[in-house]
Amino acid sequence: MNYINKNPEILIIDDTPEHVHFVASIIRTKNYRVRVATSALQAFDALKKGIPDLILLDVIMPEMDGFELCSLIRKDPRYHSVPIIFLTAVKDSENIVRGFEAGAQDYVSKPVNANELLVRIQTHLNLKKRTDKLVEAYNDIDSFNHMISHDLKTPVWSIKKLAGFLKEAVENRNDEDINELLDMLTEKTSKTVDLIEKYAQLAKLSRTALKIEAVNMGSLSEKAFEEIKKICPGQKIVFERGELPVVHGDSLLLGQVLVNLFSNAAKYSRGRDKSIIQMSCKKIDYEYLFSIKDNGVGFDMNYATNIFKMFVRLHAQSEFEGTGIGLASVKKIINLHGGGVWITAVVDRGAEVCFTLPVEVEVGNLFG
Repeated sequence: MNYINKNPEILIIDDTPEHVHFVASIIRTKNYRVRVATSALQAFDALKKGIPDLILLDVIMPEMDGFELCSLIRKDPRYHSVPIIFLTAVKDSENIVRGFEAGAQDYVSKPVNANELLVRIQTHLNLKKRTDKLVEAYNDIDSFNHMISHDLKTPVWSIKKLAGFLKEAVENRNDEDINELLDMLTEKTSKTVDLIEKYAQLAKLSRTALKIEAVNMGSLSEKAFEEIKKICPGQKIVFERGELPVVHGDSLLLGQVLVNLFSNAAKYSRGRDKSIIQMSCKKIDYEYLFSIKDNGVGFDMNYATNIFKMFVRLHAQSEFEGTGIGLASVKKIINLHGGGVWITAVVDRGAEVCFTLPVEVEVGNLFG
C-alpha cells in the first residue's frame, strides 16, 4: 500500500465542452486533479464515487440549473464542507444573491479570468483545510467528553465500591480483608491515575510545537526497544531493523511514536513463542517511508477505518489492555511533522504500520 499526498481534486459541472476544456486547462496549471460532469445526473454519480475538495458549477444548464443543483447538493450532509463556486455569465445582483442562498461560497464571472479563478479556488481550499482542522479538533474534544462520561465512570465506580467494602472490613476488624482491599484499591487507583495522565498528555500534544533537530532514527529505535523490553519482563522479544536514516524532527515526539508502535507490536504478539518486531525504511522521492511489522494477532481490515481516532479499539479489554489512544498519538505526531501514517493487517498474521517523514520538515502547529 502506497501513501500519497494527493493534490486537491476539483469537480467541474458544466454542459459546454469548450468551457470545460478551458477551465480544466487553467486548473491543471496548479496540478489540481480534475473530474467533469456535464449534467446533474452525472454530477451526483461523480459525488457518489468520491467527494471532491471543491466544485465549480455552471449556472445555466439543461434539465436542472446550477441553483437547484447546488441546493440539492447542500441537502446531503456528506457534502456540507465542499466549497462551491458558481461560474456564471449572469451578473445581476438578484442572481448572485440567489446563488449564495442556494449554498455557494463564491462566484466567478464568464468569460473566466484565469488568475481570478485560481486565486478564488486557492482561497476556498485554504478555508476548507482550516475548517477541517477545526472540525477534527472539535471531534477530539467531543471524544474527551465521551471519555470523561464513560471511560472513567467504570474505574471510579469500582474505587467507590472497594472503599465501601473497606469501610465494612474496618468496622468488622477483618485484617485479612482490609489488606486485600487496600491492595485492590491501590492497584485500581494507580491504573486510573495512569489513564488520566495519558489523556492529559494527548491533550497537551495537540498544542505542542515542534523542536526541530537532527534525529538518528537508528539510535532512537534502539532506545525505544530497550524501553519496551523493560515494561515486558519475561516476554521474548526480538528486534530486527535495517539501516535507518537521520531525519529532522522533534526527537522526544518521534521517540514516543516508536515507543507506542513497539508497545503495540509487543502487546499483540505476546501470545507467540517469540515476538518479532521488524523496522525498515526506504526513501521515495522527497519522503522517508518507515515500516514496523509484527507477528501478532493482526485484525480484520474491515474494521480499521477509524483505527487512528481516539479511543477506538479492535480487541476487547479482556484480551488486550489499553486505552485506545496510542495510535491517535502517533497520527498527531506524524501529521505534526508533515507526514502520513497508515496500517495494514491480516487476522492472526500480524500487522504493519507505515509512516512517512519529509526529507525536509516544515515547522508548524498541529491545529495551526
